[in-house]
Amino acid sequence: MLSKIVKQTERAASRMSPERAQRMLRLMRPALIKRLQTERFRQTLRLVAEKSPFYREEFRRRGIDVRRISHPSQLGDFYTTGEDLRENGAEAFLIGRPDTAFETTGTTSAMPKRLFFSNRELNAVGRTGALGLLQLGLRREDRVLSAFDCSFWVSPATVRAALQYIGCFHVEAGKIEPADFYERALDYKPNVIFGEPSWLVRLAEIAETHGTWGIKFLFAGGENMTEQVRHRIEHVWRAPVYMSYGQTESFGAMGIECREQQGYHRNDLNYFLEIADPDADGNGELIYTTLTREVMPLIRYRSTDITRLINDPCACGLPVNRIGKIRARCDEMVVCGMGNVGPWVFSELLRDVQGAGAEWQAIINSDGRRDVIELHVETQDLAAQHELEGIVLANLRERFSDFWKNREMKLYELRVVACPPQSLRTKRKLKRIIDERQMLLRRVG
Repeated sequence: MLSKIVKQTERAASRMSPERAQRMLRLMRPALIKRLQTERFRQTLRLVAEKSPFYREEFRRRGIDVRRISHPSQLGDFYTTGEDLRENGAEAFLIGRPDTAFETTGTTSAMPKRLFFSNRELNAVGRTGALGLLQLGLRREDRVLSAFDCSFWVSPATVRAALQYIGCFHVEAGKIEPADFYERALDYKPNVIFGEPSWLVRLAEIAETHGTWGIKFLFAGGENMTEQVRHRIEHVWRAPVYMSYGQTESFGAMGIECREQQGYHRNDLNYFLEIADPDADGNGELIYTTLTREVMPLIRYRSTDITRLINDPCACGLPVNRIGKIRARCDEMVVCGMGNVGPWVFSELLRDVQGAGAEWQAIINSDGRRDVIELHVETQDLAAQHELEGIVLANLRERFSDFWKNREMKLYELRVVACPPQSLRTKRKLKRIIDERQMLLRRVG
């Protein structure tokens, strides 16, 4: 009986406008959402056990009978990781015919992860995204300019899919120089702007000098953001900045902030969220299972993001639980104004640099306007700091064109700090990347 109700509910929702679906969501009881989650999870589990070479073999090897599983936690210590995607290839996870693909380099490896999707999934992601944007006040009469990078990245496609349901004017500028964007935007006068946080900071600096116009809100994604940076952008534009949370692997936002800016309202109808090994405050690694994917579902995927799940009511009144502010990453990949960087990036910058020792450490901070990356390098010649920095910047330009472009846009600063030999390693292991911006993040909830 429940399966029949689920199918009827899904068919009805697929025919609704985002406005009607938004009203229906407000009326849905938590118990019904839980039942829909469970039904979708069991169906997804059966599909991957039958059609995905990776999951079929893993379940066989571990003796997992999916017919007996009704909750992700019953899978015990089984998780899917980014390494699984890279080592086995996307084809090992496919259960349906893809129409499109995107890539992510957000790992500690230089090898990208490839994710495949269908156009039907893209349209479904657009409908869900439209719900969140409507909640923030986006309407058909608004004018949107987006500066999200279109290079293999999923965000421009999912934004476009969402805006088609709202029907508002939309121009994709791509991630061009903020000064160029500003000059071109004058002809369109957008009242909503999409972009990465570090890029929005540079745009705000330009607007502060040359003048602003009426903005309803700015929408950011792709990077974490300190509250100090958010307030800086909001002060310049005299408009709120809202954040979304998602990954290329999740194909769109798993959560979007409301006007209260107190965490991301969860997309529980499309994802089953868990926290692995939570501490006393409930913070741990976010684990998610996709519930409505027909091409490349993921079961208990390790996001490597540290956060917590908030089940307390939100002041906005929306009866949807939240994901807390992202605190840190489990691995040493950091998303900052430079881009998605891991230890391999800095190792490559220091490759073949004479005078640089084997020990180094990158410290990422914020000066309130942009991210500042200090690359601490052990060297016998402390007076050679300026020379070392010049070689590192030359390698950056030659070996990482995207990171160099972001530097040219002044989205971050990269400095080299010369350190005496044997001064960096104080423990058995040297943490290669330290993100000190986390100390600036406001505790949510």
